[in-house]
Order: sequence, then C-alpha cells, then structure tokens
Amino acid sequence: MLVTRIQSSVSRSSPSTPDTITQRVSSRGMSGWAASIVLALFCSAFALFCTASTCVAEEADLQAVTAELLQNTQAEQWDDAMQSARLIAATEETSVRSIAALIQLARRLDSSANHAEDAADVHDMAAYALMRLRTQQPEALNDAQAGNLLLGVARGLSRAGRHTDAHRWLTEVQALGIDHSEWIATCMTIASGLLDEGQLESAEQTYTLVIESGESPQLATARLGRAWCVAMSGQDDPAAIEAINQFLQHHPDHADVPSALLMRMSCQSRSGQTDAADQSFEQLIRDHADSGACLQAIVAQCNQRPLQVNHGLLAEQLITRWEAFIDSPTFNASLRSVAMGLLAAAAGGDADAESAYADSIAKQDETGDITAMVLEQLVQADRKADAERIAVRWIALPNVGRSRDQVAATGDRIITAGVRESACRWAGRTGNWSMLAAAAKDEETYLDGSDQIAEIRGRNLHVERLFAEGLLQTGDAKASFRWWKRIVDDGGAEDFPTLLRLAETASSSGTVTEAAQRIAAARAAISPSSPQSALVNLLAADVEIRQLNFDRGRSLLESVVRLGSADEDARGRAQWMIGETYYMQERFTDAIDAYRLVEGISGDGQWTAAALVQAGKSFEQLGRTREAAVCYSTLVRRFANSQHANGARRRLAALSPDASSESPLRR
Repeated sequence: MLVTRIQSSVSRSSPSTPDTITQRVSSRGMSGWAASIVLALFCSAFALFCTASTCVAEEADLQAVTAELLQNTQAEQWDDAMQSARLIAATEETSVRSIAALIQLARRLDSSANHAEDAADVHDMAAYALMRLRTQQPEALNDAQAGNLLLGVARGLSRAGRHTDAHRWLTEVQALGIDHSEWIATCMTIASGLLDEGQLESAEQTYTLVIESGESPQLATARLGRAWCVAMSGQDDPAAIEAINQFLQHHPDHADVPSALLMRMSCQSRSGQTDAADQSFEQLIRDHADSGACLQAIVAQCNQRPLQVNHGLLAEQLITRWEAFIDSPTFNASLRSVAMGLLAAAAGGDADAESAYADSIAKQDETGDITAMVLEQLVQADRKADAERIAVRWIALPNVGRSRDQVAATGDRIITAGVRESACRWAGRTGNWSMLAAAAKDEETYLDGSDQIAEIRGRNLHVERLFAEGLLQTGDAKASFRWWKRIVDDGGAEDFPTLLRLAETASSSGTVTEAAQRIAAARAAISPSSPQSALVNLLAADVEIRQLNFDRGRSLLESVVRLGSADEDARGRAQWMIGETYYMQERFTDAIDAYRLVEGISGDGQWTAAALVQAGKSFEQLGRTREAAVCYSTLVRRFANSQHANGARRRLAALSPDASSESPLRR
C-alpha cells in the first residue's frame, strides 16, 4: 500500500526520534526546564524533517504506483489496475503523468466488455485528480488542455449512464472557456440522458449551456429540449409556453414544430388558457394534419371533451380522416376517441365512417360502458333514429346466413359480450322489442351449444334472456319458450326470474307435463312464504284450469288472494281468474260475486276494468241487461282508455239505455 511505503521511507530517513532525544537529555543531567526547551526545539525540527521526507517519499511512491498502473493497464490486469487507480485517487499529491494513466485506464476499460462502471469510476477519479492538480500546480496544464481532459471525462461518464456526474464536469469545462462543437455535442448527449432519467432541472441547465453558447447546429434542439424540461416539470406553465414560443419563433420550419405545438397546447390547457389551446389545436390541424403530433392532439381532445355529439373542427377531422384513424394503434387505444368518431359520423351522415367506428367499438369495449354512453348520447341529442341504426348493427350482427362451421373457422371475435349486452339492454329499456325479436330469430342459426361460437358472437346469458324476452313481448311465445329452455338447460341459469319466465312460456306453449315440471322448478327456487310464490301459484292455477281442474285451480288462486305479502296486481289478477273459472263453468251468479271482490283488491287497476266487462257479460247471460249496461257504462266512464273500453261501448249500444248509474259491483 502507498501509505505503508511512505511510512517505511520516513522511518528509514529518521536517525533520531523524540523518545531517544529525551533519553539522551536525561542521561546528561540537564534540568527539567532546560530539557523541555531542548525537546521542543528538537520536535519542531523533527516535524520539518518528516514533512520534507514524506513529500519526497510520496512523490517517489506516486511515480511507482503510476508506473504499476500503466503496466497493469497494458497487461489488462484490470483488478490490479483498479487497485493502483484507487491508490492514486487517495493521494493528496498528483501529477500530469498519473492523470494521464488514469485516463488511459478509463479508455481501455470503456472498450473492454463488462467494465463500463469501473471505467466511469476511473473517469471520475481522473477529474478529481485534475482539479487537485489545477489547485496545486496551475501551470502544469493550460485551460484548453484541462478543459478537453474534463470533456473526455464527461463523455466517459455519459457512456456509462452516469449523466448527473457528467453534468457536474460540464460546467467546469465551460468555466475553462471550452465551447467548441465537441463540447456542444457532449452537452446534448448528457442533457438527453438527464431528460430520460427525469432529472429535469439538470437537463434544463445543460440545454441552457448550449443555448447560451451562441449559434450552433444544435441550437434548435437545445431550445426544444429546454422547453420540454420546463413543460414536463409542470411547475411553471407560463415559462414553458414562453420557452416553446422561443423555439417556434426561431425555428418555424423545424421538423419538431408539430410536437412543440402539441406541447404548448397541453400547457395552455393545463393552465386554463382554453382559447389559446384551441388556437394551437387549429394550427396543428391546419399546418400539420398528417403528423403524429396532430393525431395525439386529436386523441387528447377526444379524451378531454364530454362524450357527446359534437360539431366543428374536431368532428370534421373525425369524419374526413376516419380511415387513417381506424388504422392507428394510438387512436384505437382510446375508446373515447373511437366513440367520439362514431358520434360525429352518425351526426354527419357518413355511413362508411360510422360503420368503421362502430365495428371498432364492437371488438374493443369489453364492459359495454362506452356502447351504452354512445346510444344514450344520441337519444339525448334527438338522434334516436341514429341510435336505433347503430344498436341494430350491434344486436343483429353481420354473418347471418353463414354456417356455424364457417363462423368457427375464422376464430375472429365479431363483437364483445359487453357491447352486445349493452345494445340489447338499451333496446329493452326503449321498448324496441321487435329489434330483439328479429335478432333472436336470426341468431337461431348459431344455437348449437358451442361456447366458441357464442364468444365470437358476443352472446352471453344476459343477451339470450333479452332475446327470449323480445320474442315474448312481440307475441311469439313458442320461440321464446325455446330460448328460455336453452338458457336454463344449456346455460345453467338458476335464478328465480328466469325459471319463472320458463314456467310461464311452458304454461302457454309447452305440454301440461312440461309446464308442471317447470313450475315445480320455479317453486323450489323460493320459500313458500315468499311474495313471489303468488306468481308461481298463478301459473300453477292456469295449468289446472287448462285441464279443467277448476276446484284445484280456484284453491291455488284463493291462496294468492290471501297472501298479504303479494303485490296488489297479483292478488287482483287471482281474484279475477276465480271469476273466470265460474264463468267458464257457466256459474254466472258465482262469477258476478267473484268479480265484485276484484275492485276491493285492485282499486282502479287493470283487473277492476277486466272484472267490470266480465261481470257485464255474466249479467247478460242471466238476462239482466240493466245491470250489464251499468257495468259497461261504469267501465267507459272510469276506464275510458283501457283495452276493454271499446268493447263495452259496443255492448252498451246494443242494450237498452234504461240503466242505473250505480255500479252493480258495489252493491
């Protein structure tokens, strides 16, 4: 070790020590104070001697270690070379030769594999050694030599990714008056590295060094880099805008002008300068419509604005450039952008753009949220016809008429289940049952139980339920029954509403045996005391009545009427059906008594109106036309808009007008 060598040299050069002097003085019998004076004078002389000897020894050992460093470097003995380099770095004294040896080692390590970090360490050692030399021997190196050496150090540190350390030496280089092209290129490299690492303040300072150096080929890039640093910090948007404007003013034809405009637009929006941001956006579209920055600006505008039908420059771009946008991963990555394009295309009447945007959403909107928002926004904008047209595209789907094998062979998903479900739910909410029924009819081609085909076509149980309901609502109970069976038997649905719907369609379209089985399954899904048991009993009663088991049917209906937790509509319907059983048996007096009880349950509900018309018919069967006329007139007066009113008017016209105005149902 260097320190050990220095200590050895000092001890070899010292003929006497303070301890031996003290012994000699004592042996000669000097007085204490005299001995102290002699000892103090000797210690001072000894210290001067040691310092001189140490310097001589240190200089000699520095030369030796430097020689060893050069030998190890030449022999590529990197571990030994690094040890020698650390000895030199730890020594207060330095020399041009030792600095040169350090730099030579750093360069050799740079060119050797897997030694980048060691090279950076040696570069740093060389820089510190050089700064010590400048302090100790200012005449050893002139400013140009020192500056160029430090510049090489900065480049070496930058190559190792140590841009912060490199930045520190750049300022020293500039202080030495070095600002030539190589220094500027190094500044730009280091500034770029600092920017990539997020060291925005240091990067800005480095770019500023280049700007302040005057005209150079890198000046435009430096101005843009400085502006980018200020903008990215987000701490001073006005300063960032000013820096961007400086770039745009001095370099209006630069290739990065679109990026600068985009950056300025972002800063303006962030600082609340809406009008100025719009002007930057317009300038981008007007002068740089085909640039990537313009595309990013359009995506940003789509994401920042409310998702609604819009007009103006943005909508115009979304319509006229839809082909480029649909092919762009950047644009398609933002579903809001695609949705804005779809809204603009629908409002602008561009069928091709509308189809392309709708298909893009169909394949990407996994949750269906964007789908629902698009349809609702079109309705709110009084464009229901557009909403229906797009909903049909998502609900009915292409490929109708292709075989199941052809669909499966492609393997390409046509639509997500989220999109198709959202469109179907929208159709159900808006009463477009015929749209769902038509889609259900077309979809029967692909009902083979294949999960793959169902996934390709975005058909889940929710979609199938809505198809079944659409068929039921449009009067095709038989087709609806097939769908409900698939949902339960193939899809495994076990929820009570689905089981009840299946039981209901089985009661109307299936066999008695199947209806009984489905009703039993629905009943098993709830507790006997549940209010929903009333609905099951109504269906069960209907099956019994179809088999002419009137007593058993009435028993079930009476249980519904007695169930206080059942809703008013179910209880009113049950009481009306009791009257119907008597009417079917031609027990008209019993029927009238049963109908009279409906109003007390249903009030002004639909079953009271139905009871009035049926009671009137029962009175007619008994030849009591006066009471029948009262029933009909009461119905017309109280329920003029009901489905039974027109029939009641016709019956009144055929009966004698001599009738009481008091309802016989209230007697």
